[in-house]
This record gives sequence, structure tokens and C-alpha cells, in this order.
Amino acid sequence: MRTARRCGALVLAGLVALPAPARAADLRPVDAPLEVPVPAAPERPAAQPAESPVAPTVSEDMSSGTGSMAQVPEARAEGPAPPPPPSLAPGAGLGEPEEAITVAVGLGPTAPGTKPEVALVDALERAARASAAPRTQVRRLRAGVGEGKHVCRERRDDLVILVEYLADRPDPVLLPHDCRLDRALGVRGSDAASHPELIAALWSEHESLVRDGAKERRRTRLGPKVRTGLIVGGAILAVGLAIGVVVAASLRREIVVLTVSP
Repeated sequence: MRTARRCGALVLAGLVALPAPARAADLRPVDAPLEVPVPAAPERPAAQPAESPVAPTVSEDMSSGTGSMAQVPEARAEGPAPPPPPSLAPGAGLGEPEEAITVAVGLGPTAPGTKPEVALVDALERAARASAAPRTQVRRLRAGVGEGKHVCRERRDDLVILVEYLADRPDPVLLPHDCRLDRALGVRGSDAASHPELIAALWSEHESLVRDGAKERRRTRLGPKVRTGLIVGGAILAVGLAIGVVVAASLRREIVVLTVSP
């Protein structure tokens, strides 16, 4: 009993620390300040201006989420795509024309019109009609029509291809003339007359000249109905003018003056 009383006295005097359960159970009031001083936050250095904005990094697990906190990466503004490089392959270039081009084929002034030459013109006509890019409208010229530039003066065709002879070649050749640019194109051999890509190669040469700065002539192409109307109108005007002259002559007053002298 004396030992217990002595331990209790030492505990009350604060000389012996209570065990953890005993300290937790101590409910005596403790004098403590009501406000706890908070240390001041250290000053932050001034933010330097960034040279270029940096897009926020989004992790794979956040970018694939569907919640409201998922971040979507900003879309980058892209400039216009660079134009494709020009191609000089047959049928490539400025593209297929909106309308079908008109191709005239026939014998030139140096071709007398033998059977092999006529067969060559037939093969040339079939190859021109078989062209798919560009589309074509083919007409056949009569014999002795003249040179290609003379045919182009009619302003009916885009390309004129004639079978002719050159001084240094015994075999017939193809002399194409570009009516839109009013200049001759490259000479082709007779074997090219039956090639289905002949018109595409000639049109590719035309587009290459346009890219180099050649300008097309202004065309005033009239349709067949318009041409027929103009011809009929001119004929009616001529007939009406002739009838008017006849009627005016018949209605003209004739005055006869007789002079009698002694």
C-alpha cells in the first residue's frame, strides 16, 4: 500500500510520466493560446515571359477518358498544302478540259493521196476517236485543204494533224498544229497514227507550253444551230434586198421631156 501511495504521489508531482493509455485518458483542461501563428509564405520570383506557348501534356490514360476532367489536345492550325509538282506524263498536266477538244485529221499538201496514206489517215482518225483523256470530236478534212495553220484560221478546231512528207524523210510523218496556241507541235512518225495515247501526248505538250507562258487565243466558237441561223438570216436578207431593189425600180416615176423647136 505504501508503494502504491508513493507512486501516486510521484505521478501527481509530475516526476514520473504516465503511460500512453493514461495520457490519452487525461481530460484535464490545458492552458493553450486560442490562435496559432501562421508563418508568412515566402515570396515567389516574378514569372518570366515565355518565348512560345507550350501545349499542355496529356497522358494517355487522361486523353482516352470520357469524363469531364479529360483534356483534349489543342488542334494545330495548318497552312495550305503545297501544290503537287507538275507532271509531264501523257495525259497529265493542267487537267482534262471541260469540253471535248476538236481534232481535224487529213492529208497535207505534200501527200498525193495513195492507198497507204489514206490507210494512215484512217488509223489516225480511229486513234483520235478512241481518246478518253481528253475527250475528242474528230472531223476529217478533204484532200488539198492546205497546211495546218491555214486550217486553224477557220477557228473550228483545237488540234490539226496532217499526214505529210519532209525533205529528209522518205516515209510519211504526222505534222500536228496547235490551233489554240497557233504553233506547230512536235513531229511524230507514222507509227504513232495507230497509238491510242497520241492525242493525250499532244495535249500534254500543249499544257507544257501553257505552263511555260504561252497564251491561248480567244475563241468565239459557234454551235451548228447558230451557224445555220446566221447563214439562213444572211440569205433572207440578200433575197429581201434584191426584191426591194426590183420593186423600187418598178415604182420609179419616169418623166419624159419633149422639146419642140421651130
